[in-house]
Amino acid sequence: MRADDDLTYQEYKDSVESNMSLIKHSGWTPRQVTDWMTEEDNELLVGTSEALWIISIGAYEVEHDILEERVLEQLSYHIPRYEMGKYNDITPEERELLEKDITYIRSKVELWKLKDYD
Repeated sequence: MRADDDLTYQEYKDSVESNMSLIKHSGWTPRQVTDWMTEEDNELLVGTSEALWIISIGAYEVEHDILEERVLEQLSYHIPRYEMGKYNDITPEERELLEKDITYIRSKVELWKLKDYD
């Protein structure tokens, strides 16, 4: 289930990139940026939309070596769920980009083993 059917994974990534510029331009910490993004995008934090949002944030944070522990925890939940086929409303174009980001994330960090992925 998606909160906004028109919002693509690339658009999530673009939004994250834009919002993370607050670190450089305003001196915010990654946590301040993601707190602000959570407040702004709260209606998107459901189902597939939440997974796409978290993975796009995680890919950015891993690439820039600023991964927050709480983002790692969420990645450790959403990436295995994606790999189990829990999010079935992802387009082939999104899937290609998403899998590239997941491969990159997995190459740089070890996901936590969680007890429950439901």
